[in-house]
Amino acid sequence: MHIMDTVKSTNNWLSDFFLNIGDSILAIRQTEGKGRRGNNWSSDSGGLYFTLVSSSNKLLPFIAGLSVLESLVGIKYNIKLKWPNDIILNGRKLGGILCENYGNYTVVGLGLNMDNRISLSKAINLKDINYNLDRLDFISLFLFNFDNNLNLSSEKILEKYTKVDFLIGKNISWEKGSGIVKSIDKDGSLIVDTSDKIVNLYSEEVSIEKY
Repeated sequence: MHIMDTVKSTNNWLSDFFLNIGDSILAIRQTEGKGRRGNNWSSDSGGLYFTLVSSSNKLLPFIAGLSVLESLVGIKYNIKLKWPNDIILNGRKLGGILCENYGNYTVVGLGLNMDNRISLSKAINLKDINYNLDRLDFISLFLFNFDNNLNLSSEKILEKYTKVDFLIGKNISWEKGSGIVKSIDKDGSLIVDTSDKIVNLYSEEVSIEKY
């Protein structure tokens, strides 16, 4: 694992210099952090920014999210995953996952708010709940859990994910409609009841606006 103080983006750094399965980088700060669909990701000093190279798998965002939850040992608060890539603590965003495909490889990026400065009202960091996290211990446990989850069947991964998804049962809105989230389909799409019909939402096509 490469450990850096500051990089522009851990995903970009790893894709530029290394693309072997198992390569990884941990940084304390990103100057050009990014989220899904090209959004900026606030990455001030004090956060945890980690990227690894994995074989490609359409469920990697779910596998990574589950591995994060399983590695945050002892949190006595309501922690969930929000489809497709957010980590939610007490209803506010604690972190996120960004997976980017490069043929047979995928870079899996993880950002967690620890004691970094955050400006969004819907964000939270671990310092807010007095949770002390050792970065290296967390990454070691995360990689262990990631490998275990990677070897599970798609059915088992989705079963585990559905149990901890923040949106299940909630009324959501997106660019072209609204409805109640029912479940996660076998292809990783979100199953939503709009009252008129059942629709499937795909992460590359939509952004959840309200929930």
